[in-house]
Amino acid sequence: MTMTDESTIDTLEEQLRLAMLAGGVEALESLLADDMTSIDHLGRRADKSHELEAYRTGVLKLDQLDVYDRIIKPMTNAASVSLRARIGGTYYGETFSAKVAYTRVWVCRQGVWTVTSMHYSLVTI
Repeated sequence: MTMTDESTIDTLEEQLRLAMLAGGVEALESLLADDMTSIDHLGRRADKSHELEAYRTGVLKLDQLDVYDRIIKPMTNAASVSLRARIGGTYYGETFSAKVAYTRVWVCRQGVWTVTSMHYSLVTI
């Protein structure tokens, strides 16, 4: 086991951001772990298939995802990431724009990095 290189996670975070903006299901498929759990701002849980389906069907379309503050905490074969961002787009056809805070956990299994857990909250201040 080796300590995670922060630049590796920074690169992966950018790949994830671009995939989310593009609605790139194939890229998201490779970046999200099969056992990934996501919790949204209302406390609803979703797994990988639900996350991918939202992009695949166009239920969720992002046209803005601007990260303005990111903290990466490397660990052995893992890293936690907390960030704040401005997001915007449509969800079920309704336009939205919000400031959010994300927390993600990246894990390296058999040489492959994926997100195993993510949570986001609305930033109200």
